[in-house]
Amino acid sequence: MLRVLAVAEAEAQAAAKWYEQRREGLGVDFLAEFGGALEQIERTPLRFPVISSTRQREFRRNTLPRFPYNVVYEIRGKRIFVLAVAHQHRKPDYWKRRKP
Repeated sequence: MLRVLAVAEAEAQAAAKWYEQRREGLGVDFLAEFGGALEQIERTPLRFPVISSTRQREFRRNTLPRFPYNVVYEIRGKRIFVLAVAHQHRKPDYWKRRKP
């Protein structure tokens, strides 16, 4: 079961809005890639690389192919929590404090 935190959904929507303002349809493309990334994560969550871990937590990312964003998630038992839709070149690791 995959759950996107509200703050991560807000990040995706903000990025889509920004892209849409740059070129009509680009925001729609961003959301389509985001949706595809979520499907991939839900289908094969262990496929994507671990980007950070502690004794209690392990964070993974799925990189959007066309946009400089990572979908950062954590697997807890049978649940998958999307913690962030993070730009690859801004504020690294800001999402580590987020809890599902």
